[in-house]
Amino acid sequence: MPELTKSMFEIQQRGWIDTNCKETLRIHHRKVEKLLEETQILVYWKNQTHQKYQGVLKELIPEIFMDAYISISFASIGLYKQANACLRGELETALRLVYFSTHPVEYAWWKKGSEWYLEAQSKDVWGKEYQYFRQLEEVKNLEKSVSSLHLFTNIKTFYGKLSKFVHGGASSFQTRPERISPKYWRREFSDWAKNFQEVQKYVNTILVCGFVEVFKNMTGEHKKVILKVVSNSKYQLAIKKSLGLNP
Repeated sequence: MPELTKSMFEIQQRGWIDTNCKETLRIHHRKVEKLLEETQILVYWKNQTHQKYQGVLKELIPEIFMDAYISISFASIGLYKQANACLRGELETALRLVYFSTHPVEYAWWKKGSEWYLEAQSKDVWGKEYQYFRQLEEVKNLEKSVSSLHLFTNIKTFYGKLSKFVHGGASSFQTRPERISPKYWRREFSDWAKNFQEVQKYVNTILVCGFVEVFKNMTGEHKKVILKVVSNSKYQLAIKKSLGLNP
């Protein structure tokens, strides 16, 4: 095995990766277990049999799940920058899922690598300032049901926060002047965990708005678990009121 490759292999076996993982799980094993449980909720969305959405759900939900799962894996070994970048990918794919569920032609273009939306000076399929989502009646009803619930204003702000990890903002650096290899840091782990739960809140709220009938047709237990992952009481109340569910 070549020298540098051998060194990388040894690090993975017994170097900082192993050390960081053991330290993280020793301190945060209960938190990690809870976050892993939250990723399992995505199976409820993937396994829906609604004929209209079955294809796009089965194709994109696994990617959303894997971004969440890999984010936990990265955070567990001290790679907080990469862990947060995965969270942005998870949020983006959830947004695209809702858009493509009613735009099959554009979905086919997108899968072939087309970026037609750039011609309209938009960074992604949903348009400037999330205009596509702001026009959805389900989103309007959600925001009207509870005062001061500005879903996509909040998502825009939070997306910008995650983007700093993608674009290499100084606050996201994983090295230190005195240390080049990543290390477990309690504060960075806690900050990432908060971001993780924020993303799950937004992802599941977005999916409820985009697939109202799918959500309504779920079992009472599955609805309850999804609302629990949404966690924020204002968002939970807004979903229940806008969909006419029992408080």
